[in-house]
Amino acid sequence: MEIRKMIPDDYERAYDLWTRVPGMNLASLDNSYAGIARMIQRNPETCFVAADHDRMIGTILGGTDGRKGFIYHTAVDPKEQGQGIGTALIDRVCAQFKRDEITKIGLFVVINNEEGKQFWRQKGWNFRDDIVYLDRDL
Repeated sequence: MEIRKMIPDDYERAYDLWTRVPGMNLASLDNSYAGIARMIQRNPETCFVAADHDRMIGTILGGTDGRKGFIYHTAVDPKEQGQGIGTALIDRVCAQFKRDEITKIGLFVVINNEEGKQFWRQKGWNFRDDIVYLDRDL
């Protein structure tokens, strides 16, 4: 397995992976090729894939506003889960955020994704009960 920076050419294989991972909410963001390419272009050092030869087995998209980091699309092929791939991807993006002097990271988990919530809790992430997330389509 190799972890490397994600490039726009990875889009089709990444999107295929996202559709196979339970709990991914692809309808909530612009997950088109153009949308993901913009994410990578704006955050070239914090978007990664895990690949086994030509097979995409994991992704993580990291972005920042210059103060806080955000993690999106953390996904590992269901056949490969439990082997530390997700942890390796998280460690990679967190290390880059630290190099970029980002000291706080946020992420989103779909409310009914119990497996995802359990995964993040086990990794030491805290759930906040003091905020409500709001969004609006433009």
